[in-house]
Amino acid sequence: MKSARYLFGAVRAKSMEYYTWLLFIGIYLATGLFVPTLFIPATFLNVLVQGTTVGLLSIGMAFVMLVGEIDLSVVAVASFAPMAGILAWEIGLPVPAAILLTLLVGVGVGLFNGLLITKLRIPSLVQTCAMWWMLAGIVLVATRGMAKAGLPNSWMQLGRVFIGPIPLLVFFFIIVVSAAVIFARRTVTGRRLYLVGGNSEACSAMGIPVDRIRIIAFMTSGLFSALAGYALSARMGFVSARFAVEWLMPAIAAPVIAGLSLTGGRGNLINVVAGAYLVQLIVIVVRAGGVSGYSYEFVQGLLVFIAILVDTVRRRVTGL
Repeated sequence: MKSARYLFGAVRAKSMEYYTWLLFIGIYLATGLFVPTLFIPATFLNVLVQGTTVGLLSIGMAFVMLVGEIDLSVVAVASFAPMAGILAWEIGLPVPAAILLTLLVGVGVGLFNGLLITKLRIPSLVQTCAMWWMLAGIVLVATRGMAKAGLPNSWMQLGRVFIGPIPLLVFFFIIVVSAAVIFARRTVTGRRLYLVGGNSEACSAMGIPVDRIRIIAFMTSGLFSALAGYALSARMGFVSARFAVEWLMPAIAAPVIAGLSLTGGRGNLINVVAGAYLVQLIVIVVRAGGVSGYSYEFVQGLLVFIAILVDTVRRRVTGL
């Protein structure tokens, strides 16, 4: 009897730990009853592919949330970084080098944000909002408001190549997320992200370089934003100033749905993926339901609010 209770307790604890995945699966199955196309393999693959953008942005956002900060510039980096790479390709840089430049630009923006936030003590909300506007303005000036199309085929391979019936982008996303989880859980720096977010003063007293850890968090956010921008441009075949703008609030909501604390120090990156796909599922269901453009934003926000509310109640009841 004791062993059965222990087993039940262990299963319950694990189910609560990965509650976001159970919530996503439950909502997917429930909405599938009203939108039967969700059970079609092509639609499921479409959900997987479209969720990679908000997934990458959400993982980057999660890293800064772990240290108790926020990064509003993620969607601007997602357009600015691939735009820089494409412009470099147009003046003669090889495509692999242009892709590498795209990622370095994202890391560089994150480094700049981190330095100003930690050294000048500018609130992250203010600094990253200003960076968002500046980068969006630069892209507008560079493109004169027009989408940059005509990308080289080698640039778009990530979004156009299939391995069997599954797009290469899905495998790429799994690899990148796995690397992020390993970094957060298995490395010294990753563990310090949680410590700094939990109690930065105690970390300083222990000799942990708090400012450096915060800068690394913003650099990681910039890297994932650039990855999201590159992956989206490879799938869509163009880059524009409005690139990924619609995913800012979902990128913030997904980690919160997944149980990350806005004050830092707590959260499971694997659950962030489930939160991202839950947000993407909401978008697809709203569109499939024929919601008009006037009501679309309201319905999407309402459904995300309900999901966050359910998760908040769950954490209060379980104490997790």
